[in-house]
Amino acid sequence: MYNQNFQSGYQQRPSYQQEQQQNYQQQQAQQSMQIKNPQTGQLPRVKDTEMNDRDRLNDMLATEKYLTDGYNVFARETSYTALHQDVLRILSETHQETRNLFSFMFNQGWYSLQAESTQQIAQVQQQFNNYQTQFVQSPHMTDSKFESQTYQPQMFK
Repeated sequence: MYNQNFQSGYQQRPSYQQEQQQNYQQQQAQQSMQIKNPQTGQLPRVKDTEMNDRDRLNDMLATEKYLTDGYNVFARETSYTALHQDVLRILSETHQETRNLFSFMFNQGWYSLQAESTQQIAQVQQQFNNYQTQFVQSPHMTDSKFESQTYQPQMFK
């Protein structure tokens, strides 16, 4: 009996060639889901120790992301109104430069995005809808008028 179970389990396992073919098909499916422009051909085929344009732009993009994180904290923690406004302006400019770098890299084919299926998007949407049901809601929050109201802080005016 043990021998029969072992044999049947062994026979159901795909062969090495079948596994390789399945892996290849999965890789092809993932690549077909990528959103990417063709590379401009300005990069060397073999990467050496020298920084190329793509490396420099990746470094700049990482720096801009780091700066936006810092400015977000700075803006949130600033109590002086004039300084807060200045930091918000700088933060906005930094976000815009980050977007410009991303767009340039994407247009050069140096940055790709992963496309998601409609089913995956629906799953995430359902997940966040479920999160909303966990929030404590007072009666005035469920009123449609609440959506148009804005919060007016009273401190530091």
